[in-house]
Amino acid sequence: MVLNTGIQALTSLSLIILTCFLTKNKRFENKSESFYHVKSDTIFYDFASIEMEKWMLEERKHLDSTCKAETKRAETDIKKNKLVYFHYFGMIDSYRSNVEINNLLKKHNIKVDSALHYCTVPIELQNCYARVMRKEIDRKFGNRFIDSLRHIAELQYVNKNLNKIYSFEECDTISRYPEDKTYSDFFKSYEKNFWSSVKYPDDYEYRKDKDYYSYLSADFILHKNGNVSDIKIRLTFQNKKNYKYASYFINELKKFIKNTKWVPAKTMGIIVNSEVPLTLHFK
Repeated sequence: MVLNTGIQALTSLSLIILTCFLTKNKRFENKSESFYHVKSDTIFYDFASIEMEKWMLEERKHLDSTCKAETKRAETDIKKNKLVYFHYFGMIDSYRSNVEINNLLKKHNIKVDSALHYCTVPIELQNCYARVMRKEIDRKFGNRFIDSLRHIAELQYVNKNLNKIYSFEECDTISRYPEDKTYSDFFKSYEKNFWSSVKYPDDYEYRKDKDYYSYLSADFILHKNGNVSDIKIRLTFQNKKNYKYASYFINELKKFIKNTKWVPAKTMGIIVNSEVPLTLHFK
């Protein structure tokens, strides 16, 4: 209602200003046209800023009142031995094992609900009921309680889905490339070794524009036994004349993938099937 009132007032003010400008007044005959634009723009900006500030203050009061009400409701529920754990969807704590952890929470007489984070609402004034509940759960069961349940839930999920093909990001941070000591080595070693064995044709035209890249990329399934399947390769050349060598580079990458003894992925320490993406850049 405050916002609507502000809009109505702003409309009325604009009509008044427009009428004044259309009325000839000798006091302003010597003023330049830009003078009126600057003045009118300043008036509109100042008025809108004031109205927006008023609206924000009212909104803050509303959010503060809502938070206090939620906090009181949570405290009342806690006295009745009611506990609720909240999943925050759309955030980093959206897990694949929510079904499993829900079952574990129920065994401790903890109900489950969901909530959202809002980027336009101050963090201290949103999900107040959920925040009070989480503090009580931590107080009653310990700060590591939820983390320990989550770990059990993740293990249960993987054991239920041993034949699933996991995305690269779902897996543990171990290298898929043989003899690599760190996860980061994976992203360097395969490209280095590929180009050490694959030669550019004599009349291949190298990249001239440093702002554009030619690249070769692949996706394949790495199975638990180390075999690979479903190899898909894409190729893009900055210089279109190089496309005559497309089949050559594609076949070389296929041979490289098939001949490499890839290390099967793990998730939660359990060996699983996984997707593997590769990207190699041309000179």
